[in-house]
Amino acid sequence: MNRSIKSLYLALVAGFGVLILMLGYWQVIAAGGLDERADNPYQFEKQRLVDRGRIISADKVVLAESIAYRQKGNRYYRRYYPQGALAAQVVGYATPQQGSTGLEQQYNQYLAGSYGAGAILDKLRAAQKEGADIRLTLDTRVQKTAEALIAGSRGAVVAIDPSTGQVLALASSPAFDLNQVASDFATIRKQSGAPLVNRGTQGRYPPGSTFKVVTATAALNSGKWNPSSTFDDPGKYVVDGQTIRNDGGSKFGVHNFTDALTFSINTTFAQVGKRLGPSRLGGEMTKFGFGRPVEIDLPSDEVAVSGRYRDGKLLSNTQRDEDAARIAIGQENLLVTPLQMAMVAGAVANGGRMQRPYLVKRVITKDGVVVKQQNPETLDSVASAYVSSEVSRMMQNVVREGTGTKAGLSGLSVAGKTGTAETGDPNRNQAWFIGFAPADNPKVAVAVVIEDTSGTGGQVAAPIAGEVMRTALSATPVQGEPQP
Repeated sequence: MNRSIKSLYLALVAGFGVLILMLGYWQVIAAGGLDERADNPYQFEKQRLVDRGRIISADKVVLAESIAYRQKGNRYYRRYYPQGALAAQVVGYATPQQGSTGLEQQYNQYLAGSYGAGAILDKLRAAQKEGADIRLTLDTRVQKTAEALIAGSRGAVVAIDPSTGQVLALASSPAFDLNQVASDFATIRKQSGAPLVNRGTQGRYPPGSTFKVVTATAALNSGKWNPSSTFDDPGKYVVDGQTIRNDGGSKFGVHNFTDALTFSINTTFAQVGKRLGPSRLGGEMTKFGFGRPVEIDLPSDEVAVSGRYRDGKLLSNTQRDEDAARIAIGQENLLVTPLQMAMVAGAVANGGRMQRPYLVKRVITKDGVVVKQQNPETLDSVASAYVSSEVSRMMQNVVREGTGTKAGLSGLSVAGKTGTAETGDPNRNQAWFIGFAPADNPKVAVAVVIEDTSGTGGQVAAPIAGEVMRTALSATPVQGEPQP
């Protein structure tokens, strides 16, 4: 009898032990997987109990907040986006039904209050929690200007502070109302133009002649050329049996390297690319960040990699069999994001130092305790300060008297480069502009792309870039508390 009781006792202890282990597994280790299920009623209930932190712009505008309401005597919260569609793809959404995107996803642990010593214990109970606020680098004044200028088109604008990497604007068009996600997500998904896609970080486009900034930097770095180096353009350049021509069949005759960038002379840049070869030109691409993910604080699946693609596969920057002449003029399967090209302009503006772009300055609790702080970080050196200043002067000439005059700002020096990439339709283009201002003390670097337009980069994208830079330079720091 005693032996039977003892066996029963051991069996009960073992059973309880297994139960505790299973409970711990499902509640702590596997909780993340269960939480992601849209049909999980516990997840819905848990999210309603959380007073998520606010998302606040650099100029103190609230972009996301939680609003309390009562139901059957209980206090719950729902997510509300006071600015509607402003910076929709960047802010992202957080709903039990559709999951989360953008900053709402990337900073969820802070916004949901699931950080610090109590995070594991919180997984074991459905208790009300208060999240921390995230303070952005994004300035709604610059963001609104960018969004207004590309409204009605498909395209993107990225503006960054080249010395710090802080993202001032990240606009993508078309956009959508974040408040509609919870109530009518199906309608958003049916809208034309893929509004859920962040074209600034996910859109991949042929860069056209904006890539010549990378080629010019590589050329000056090599020591084989300088801005005054001379070339003779007969109107065409034959390489490997194929002919490269200038836009409109133009012939420029004898000219220097600065003229080549100013008037975007394809034949000259193709010659330079051919002489540089895939190794040296590809090495410069690597320093500029092509071929690797951009380290920005957004979900990794919302940031595309810029580089050369074949059949959807990313290729090495230094592959020997590649046509360096066409790469040098922004062709040969090159696909880039606007964010990447803003970083290219920013690196030249910042004396050759490429900064890591970031969207969140700090994470701060409701009672003012900073739990996370982001600071400027240099990713790579693309050129010396001297070479960068020479490239900058060449880019200033583009805006002063070349293809980018419409990006000019009264009383300020602007550096830039236009691009007009083909689409397959001879009457439609992808229009580009990248640049920075003021050229002698850069405070903002931009990249603009407009899809499927009959205009050129100089006609369509350059004026947008100019207005965005003007807004950024005139935006003064805002003091005080965020607006309600």
